[in-house]
Amino acid sequence: MAVSADKTDSFDPFGVAASMNEWCCLLKAARELRDIDREMRETMTEDGTSVPIALSPEGGAKVRSIANLMRSLNLDPDSVRRQQPEAMRKLEAACLSCTERSRCARELWAGMADSTYPQFCPNAQRLDRLRTA
Repeated sequence: MAVSADKTDSFDPFGVAASMNEWCCLLKAARELRDIDREMRETMTEDGTSVPIALSPEGGAKVRSIANLMRSLNLDPDSVRRQQPEAMRKLEAACLSCTERSRCARELWAGMADSTYPQFCPNAQRLDRLRTA
């Protein structure tokens, strides 16, 4: 809430206090969103899966997303990692650069990812090949 030009505060003639108050409100909202995102990641990874690639908190969550998506398709990510490490690296790399992270998380959470992933997942063809192998 900025102070109007015709009604100035004698202790804050330039509206600095009002601007700081607005900034603090924005910062608080950003922290709440970050905490919601952290809770979503923790909810998606409650199975305790360890992930060797965790370049950042977001990167680790994305890699866990591909593992969770693979499980929803009845694929064992650990088995694929052991038997086809190059294929798993490609899956993880595509997942790390994916722009549909929020949609993937929503679909996994709703239990619909196994039927909707071909519409948004950059790994759809790779996953289909693994499923038919």
